[in-house]
Amino acid sequence: MGVVPLYRYSSGSLDPVDRTSLAAEKIRERQDLQRALRQRIDVLGEDLLVVAEEYGMFEDSRRRIDLLALDRAGTLVVIELKRTDDGGYMELQALRYAAMVSTMTLEQLVSAYSDANSITVDEARQAVGDWVEGPVEDLPDQVRIILVSADFSTEITSTVIWLNDTYNTDISCYRIVSYRLGDEVLLDLQQIIPLPEAKDFQIQQRQKGAATAAARSGRDYTRYDIAVAGQRRDGLSKQAAVKFAIQELHRAGVSLAKIKAATWERRWIPVRPAAGETLQDAFRREHPARSPTALWFDLGITEDGTSWVIPQFGGLATEQTLDRLAAIAPPHAELRWAPSHPAADNEDG
Repeated sequence: MGVVPLYRYSSGSLDPVDRTSLAAEKIRERQDLQRALRQRIDVLGEDLLVVAEEYGMFEDSRRRIDLLALDRAGTLVVIELKRTDDGGYMELQALRYAAMVSTMTLEQLVSAYSDANSITVDEARQAVGDWVEGPVEDLPDQVRIILVSADFSTEITSTVIWLNDTYNTDISCYRIVSYRLGDEVLLDLQQIIPLPEAKDFQIQQRQKGAATAAARSGRDYTRYDIAVAGQRRDGLSKQAAVKFAIQELHRAGVSLAKIKAATWERRWIPVRPAAGETLQDAFRREHPARSPTALWFDLGITEDGTSWVIPQFGGLATEQTLDRLAAIAPPHAELRWAPSHPAADNEDG
């Protein structure tokens, strides 16, 4: 599969940008590429929650998965990285990893996420439950694989296509093409297997399956009507209800200290953006070991130059959290809430 050239447009002409390599630019697999992908996992083009980095909790094995993630359907995703020009034998390595984590239980996943993000097991369980769109009783046996490399040999691409077509595996290949433009190194991440159109179809099929499973499970999709300090919202999902309550109480004058205490203070993350820096960029700079996935960056709560972000949450703790927030509302405000519709009439949590 040929690499599409990159051109720089200048004064009506197209000038080719020089190709380089990850090795030539001294971009290392683990310390550089892996860390960058963890912080910007969204460049792989879909919603993924990074569960752990260098995951190696296998009995009698020293092998470690570069990145272990979870998609919105509740399927584990093994992500393997190589900076070589042929991919080595990464497809075989990834298949071994996928086989090993296929027996992983939901509690083991929660424990891994808790350890990787330095949060409690209860917080990790809630974060995972809020992340997945559908029931989370246990993990499916099927495991997805994403391979990321500077390039792939014909042997690897042929093997991946054969596995996907013959055995219904879900393996994607992303090629990293590197260019040098003056003092800058540009990285172009290209999805080569499957084609993006086919990938979109597969995602739609997984989402349809998750929705069907949720309907059969009778999962609680209750929505809430909330009134805070004269502001009212109806039919909010669990996450939206908690977020709205936090924001309106802060606007009404309830102290941040009380709000943090009512919503598990350890969850709150301070961020201090520099001039012209976005909150997300400041978070990545100040907290490089933490994933920016599934965080509320739009709370709008800033005091004394410090902005605050917290993991998205609701789930089973929604009503408990709303009660705790209602208790701290006086004398600045009153918070009233009630389920808006029966759970069976709602679509998402």
